[in-house]
Order: sequence, then C-alpha cells, then structure tokens
Amino acid sequence: MFQLLKTFVTVYETRNFTQAAQQLFLSQPTISLQIKKLEEQLQTSLFIRSGKQEIQPTEEADFFYPRALQILETWQDTTARLQEKENFREHCTIACSHTCGVYFVPAIVAYLIHHHPHVDFSLQLMNSEEVVHQLEQNKADIGFIEKAVRSELLTQKAIYQDQLVLAGDPQSAYWLLRENDSGLRFANENYLKRHNLNPHLVHVNNNEMLLSLLSQGVGQAIISNLSVREDLSWQELPEENQRYFYLMTPKQRFRDIIKHILTSIDEYLAEKPS
Repeated sequence: MFQLLKTFVTVYETRNFTQAAQQLFLSQPTISLQIKKLEEQLQTSLFIRSGKQEIQPTEEADFFYPRALQILETWQDTTARLQEKENFREHCTIACSHTCGVYFVPAIVAYLIHHHPHVDFSLQLMNSEEVVHQLEQNKADIGFIEKAVRSELLTQKAIYQDQLVLAGDPQSAYWLLRENDSGLRFANENYLKRHNLNPHLVHVNNNEMLLSLLSQGVGQAIISNLSVREDLSWQELPEENQRYFYLMTPKQRFRDIIKHILTSIDEYLAEKPS
C-alpha cells in the first residue's frame, strides 16, 4: 500500500508517468499498473489520461493528495523513530525565505533548540514561492516567508512587522532587483512604478550579494531594515515602508512534536520585544 501511495504522490506532482517512473526507478508500465491498482482499491478515478504521457488529476486526486502525504509522513516518522529507538529523536524541517532565514529565524531556532533538545532541526533557505511548494509537498514542516501567498493546503499567520528602507547611492542610475518570487521584488517594483522611475536594472538572486553590491556603491534597492550593514548608506521610506513576515503551516497534518514546536514559536514571539 505504501508503494502505491508513493507512486500516486509522485505521479500527482509530476503530472507525467514517464517522469514519475524515472524518479522512482521503475518502468512506465509498472507506474501505470500501480495507479490502476490504487484506483481499483479506492473505487475512484484519480487521473484523466489526455495522451500517452500527459495526465490531469481528478477532484478525487486533489482531495486524496494531502491525505496521502499525511499517511506517508506518519509511516516515515514511525520507522525513523523505531530505528533510533535508543533516544527516539524527532526531526523538524524549517523552510525560510532569504531575509527571514538570515535575520529573523536564527533567534527563533536558538530558542527552539533550547526548549526541544531531542529534536534535530534542518533549515532550508529559498524564495517565498519555493517555501510554499516545499510545505505543500510535505518536504518541510514549518515555513517563514516575506509576502502573503495563497494556498488551500496551508495556514498563514502574520507574525512580525518588518521595516523597509531605501539603501545605496541615491544618485545611482542603477537599481538592484531580486528574482521574481522574492518577497522584496514586489516592494521594489511598486516603488519604481509609484515614482515613475526607469533605472537600469541589475538582477540579483541572492540577498547577501545584493547587500555587498550596495556596499560597493552599486545601485539602489529597497531592503529590510534588519539587513542594514554599518557600511551601508540608507534612508527611511516616507510611504509603504512596512511589510509582514508570515508563519506558514499545513492545514491537515501535524505530528505532535510540530504542534509543540509551534507552541514554542508562539511563546518566543510573545516574549520578543516589539
């Protein structure tokens, strides 16, 4: 049964039998047979075949997908804990967007490690859209992002009000922009449109590189006040100078340890000076 669930999840995510077969190191006919067997057991159709390889999930598949993830996660967690029965260590994967991950989350993780010494934490840095994707696919337990993102599978809660500032050389004809899915990209593009600015753009997909460029006198950019360096010139923004950081969690699945960790995060935020 667990192999059938794993096959279903992979097919659902790839929308392609051949790609699923490659990821699972199985033949394409085996993938098709396993999906057919699962459909027979569930007595429902999970995919609509629109070609030899292209498929679309049915409403039943959309309903079943998060529940299949939950079943697989519970099984994987159980087997992992049994293999580590000497100490029964837990694990928690936290996915963070760049500014959150570098300047906000580390203090939270330090608090969590102190209060949950038997948990092994894994931290992953990526843009906000990727954080959401990791959570939806059960590859992360908790997410911290810098912009509001809608997802039917996730709960989103604003947890911190971040101050935005304009950094760099105010006379520069260049403007530094993060990648499309970055939380700061939206704030920078809005500022440029609002002030009818059309500078030369330099695209940067890493926040530390962007800050280093600003420190070298290259361009301007709107950044988080949390990331301002001592060697960086900056000025306050007169308008639209705030945004929120968000805590993202799955709606339908929680291991008990994740519930305890989320409670600890709430406690930390309640104690943190505003």
